[in-house]
Amino acid sequence: MRPLVVIALSLAAPLFVCLALGFGNDPIALQSSRPWLHREGGFVGAENCRACHLDHYASWRATFHATMTQLPQPEVVRGHFDGIAVPCDGGAVVPLARAGRFLMVVPAAAGKTREAEVALVVGSRRYQQYFERQVRGDGSALIRLPILWHILAQRWLPLDTVFLEPDRDEVDSHAATWNDSCILCHNTGPEPRLADPRDPVSASRFDSRVAELGIACESCHGPAAEHGRVRRDPLARYREHLGVSVAAAAVLPTHLEQERAIGVCGQCHGARLPQPLHRIRAWLTTGPTYRPGDLLSEHVTPITAATPVLGNTDPAAFALRFWSDGTPRLTAYEYQGIKQSACYLRGAMTCSSCHSMHAGDPRGQMRPDIQGNATCTQCHEQIARDLTGHTHHVESSAGSSCVECHMPRIVYGVTELHRSHRIDSPDAEREALSGRPHACTLCHVDRSPLWAGEQLRTLWGDRFRVPAARRDRAPIDLPDAIASLHAGDAAARAVYAAAIGRPTATFAEGAAAPLRAHLAVAMGDGYPMVRWLAQRSLASLEERRPSGLSPLLAGIDHTSGEGSRRLAVEGLLDFLATDGKNRMPVPMVGMLMNGDCRLQLGLVIRLTNLQSRNLISIGE
Repeated sequence: MRPLVVIALSLAAPLFVCLALGFGNDPIALQSSRPWLHREGGFVGAENCRACHLDHYASWRATFHATMTQLPQPEVVRGHFDGIAVPCDGGAVVPLARAGRFLMVVPAAAGKTREAEVALVVGSRRYQQYFERQVRGDGSALIRLPILWHILAQRWLPLDTVFLEPDRDEVDSHAATWNDSCILCHNTGPEPRLADPRDPVSASRFDSRVAELGIACESCHGPAAEHGRVRRDPLARYREHLGVSVAAAAVLPTHLEQERAIGVCGQCHGARLPQPLHRIRAWLTTGPTYRPGDLLSEHVTPITAATPVLGNTDPAAFALRFWSDGTPRLTAYEYQGIKQSACYLRGAMTCSSCHSMHAGDPRGQMRPDIQGNATCTQCHEQIARDLTGHTHHVESSAGSSCVECHMPRIVYGVTELHRSHRIDSPDAEREALSGRPHACTLCHVDRSPLWAGEQLRTLWGDRFRVPAARRDRAPIDLPDAIASLHAGDAAARAVYAAAIGRPTATFAEGAAAPLRAHLAVAMGDGYPMVRWLAQRSLASLEERRPSGLSPLLAGIDHTSGEGSRRLAVEGLLDFLATDGKNRMPVPMVGMLMNGDCRLQLGLVIRLTNLQSRNLISIGE
């Protein structure tokens, strides 16, 4: 009898499993009962993917996508809520913790203060932002608080210092509403649920929900309810294992045709407007209509430099997000850059050609199987066979790096410069006329656009022309980095302020003192982020070759008032012209510096006066 019992039990086991699946607790229903979360539209949440996809779940959890939006738990909050006041726009904000809650004492009306409790946390890589919930009638709104924590620098920064905007004195100038902006890209299955999009009185009340806080499985693979229902059936899984097609497959971006594939990333990495525009009402209630696998163009219109601005906003608001030739210069426009690239237009490139969402370093998520130039030479095989013949640079140098030349760091976002996703070749004349930073002079920071144009003609042929003028009207024979650092608009100044201190920057010994002095001048710039990047680059140059400036730099805060900044700049320039000059090579000609290491300030001021033609203000 025993063998029969064993056989009977083994046959009954699948039945017990099926009964448990059919009549046990429903994890999807349990999760949907939590605050914030919904399970409409077929969304089920990442935890329900985990059971079958443990490895993919683990690799996703390691990414910054997974931690983009979180509740303010102690293990999540990165800022120091230590009760120490943070200067902010002429006043102060005090971050503090009390009984497991995270609070900020912020300025209020009539010179008073109030306590704001952190209800939501956004960001986990470069900086972290904090939002409070404000009750508004029968709804609420999540409003961004005025300071953020810079994770890499380990310090608080006022919000208005991290965008490409001039100094402000308004503590709430960036008090954005999460419910109608951040929610749309930094979460899965967002539903803003605006009280009534047709009623102006209700325009600030929400009851927002998401399928998941952060960017999770279903953002890229689509709502998974039907996929999970079918695959809970063991027989269906066995059939699929045997090669029999089973319905309700998840969307795999790597298996989509080119346009649909880049749309999966472009739904967030491509700033856009609803298509048609009246869909904005649906966006503000039930959320965006795009789902992975769709054609993105059927749901949205990507913003370009030519996109008209509606309402009372600055009519140049969209155009300023691009260099004048239409190349994106802010993050979240990578989709637009790719669609301008020959690699996409005349090739088969998709986001997955270079990136992997489930492998490699989370910082960039580059494919680990193709490192360095192999990212490009997987297609450009002929160039790989004779790399130096193509680049005319030493193979180990930045000049032989595909991305340094064809994807330079000219895109600003989250206090850093990122690679352009418009993949093209450098052209000195085009860049000089458009104001777009030139790849060659981002490395050769002591060279002019004239030099760059001549080198392009000598090394790559007569199709290149030597530029005769610059968009910012600075002298064309000045080193591009110096002219752009002083005369360019804030985006150009930020790009070169960062480039001069980068390890890839190369310059003659005689440029060491002038570059330091010009960075010191940029530390007095009217845009806080230009000052931040200039100070960082100056500190980097000091690490490579000390001149004695480091102690002075350590005592300078780029967020301090104009008077303090002026004294700091004067102190740095005086030091270079006295103690510092004995440790620096003799300044080379053409760098706006005399032989005694004193800047030709009259000429520098003539350059900075050109900024009045190039005033911009760009949020993110």
